[in-house]
Amino acid sequence: MTKDIKSQLTLKRGILAIVVMYACQLLAGIITSYSFKFFVPSKTVSIEVIGVSSALLSGIIILFLFWWDLNRSGKSFYPQIGLQASKIKNNKGVLLVIAALVSTHFLAWIYRSVILPSFDQAGIIGGGSKMFSFIQANGGVLEMSGFLLLALIVGPIMEEVVFRGYLQSSLAKRIPSWAAILITSVIFAAGHSPMILWPMYFLFSITWGWIYVRTGSLKMAILIHVLSNLFYTVIGFAGWDILA
Repeated sequence: MTKDIKSQLTLKRGILAIVVMYACQLLAGIITSYSFKFFVPSKTVSIEVIGVSSALLSGIIILFLFWWDLNRSGKSFYPQIGLQASKIKNNKGVLLVIAALVSTHFLAWIYRSVILPSFDQAGIIGGGSKMFSFIQANGGVLEMSGFLLLALIVGPIMEEVVFRGYLQSSLAKRIPSWAAILITSVIFAAGHSPMILWPMYFLFSITWGWIYVRTGSLKMAILIHVLSNLFYTVIGFAGWDILA
């Protein structure tokens, strides 16, 4: 029986993807915390290591559910969430990604290193950077490998699939694309910490959402997200001031 292509990606399905994501994160957090408690009872495990482990587990679970949903829906569902070739040539798409990456990170630098210090809020970093700094100083190869797997592969793919692929795409069926990007970006920023850096995360999300709309390909949104995380990882290893 042929599925109704028009009704596959509904707004309800897009919202459900967000709910499932947060439910998986909660479940993974509980599983990880109790697993460390029962299997490593004689050793105090840092909250940062638990956080990385939990986020990695939840990301893998969500990607598995995504894979299951794709297989259940069939190939007709792929383009509805952006799993298709870019509408513009790949070389132009990559240049667009690089230009957007440089622009957004320059603006992020202004916000964190110029604007925030003027309000006596210098030196604030995000949750991911806190995890990286702690693991770099106190963790081993296993912990750092887990963090890099999360930051450069699992995290970007999972978030772009959920926020851009499902939520933004489903919203864009009901409202203009710019409004879908704004709503998605508000929800995306709210899921990151601390609150004072929400303008940065909002800026990143708007840019990635625009890249998705401009190219029509989720792969390009994933690419710029990966490169953004890679940028912060490189400057972290270099010992420079981490920006996000």
